[in-house]
Amino acid sequence: MSSSLRHKAPVLAALLACASLTAVTAAHAHQVWLENAGGQARLHFGEFNENLRETSPGSLDKFKGVPALEQRTGTTEQRVDGQLGKDGFNYTVAGTPDTLFAAATYPLIDRSKRNLPAMYWQPSARWVAGLTQAVAPTAPLDLVPTGKPGEFKVVYKGAPLPKAKVQLAAPSGWTREAEAAEDGTVTFVTPWKGQYVAEVKHSDKTPGEAQGEKYGEASYVTTLTFVLADGMASPALPAPPKAH
Repeated sequence: MSSSLRHKAPVLAALLACASLTAVTAAHAHQVWLENAGGQARLHFGEFNENLRETSPGSLDKFKGVPALEQRTGTTEQRVDGQLGKDGFNYTVAGTPDTLFAAATYPLIDRSKRNLPAMYWQPSARWVAGLTQAVAPTAPLDLVPTGKPGEFKVVYKGAPLPKAKVQLAAPSGWTREAEAAEDGTVTFVTPWKGQYVAEVKHSDKTPGEAQGEKYGEASYVTTLTFVLADGMASPALPAPPKAH
């Protein structure tokens, strides 16, 4: 190897490591969220408050298969299979569901270039028909309405998760953050009509195994989507980011 190449090799390795870290960070910053209207549900991957929806071909193809949708109507539960679309996973739901839930499977994130064990990243999404009825949590990390106006509860593995940070994005992309109380509850003012998406994240450094592989840390991000029919007219979401 020439002297010039020897000098460039460490720089190239650093650039490749930086590019890999950037890709991991970008995916980890994303969320999945559910939208449902007219019997058609869609699971998006991106950032709701920035009106960013990843596409296929592209980042949407990184998931391991199409997530199944869990539909609950009253006391009836059913599984709904979906299809990969251009900017999300598409589902046809029957009747008028009370809640929909989907957990997407993402490959374990390799962090060996930073001398860290693999990370298990679990993005999940819940949609509810309204906020007047309490919803029972079912996911490892869940965010559900309590039935009280503007109140939600964060639950991790069946127990309230105090001090969890919950971010609420309004129809315009405007966001507010609140910290969960000791009982896991947070309360938001929701002045506008339209679709809201709330998000909560939690990291657990307990090692485990998923997808047949071991990991050193689990990171969860769960969203809750709901639509309010009453309120002030909201500005539109911002224009989608331009592709680079």
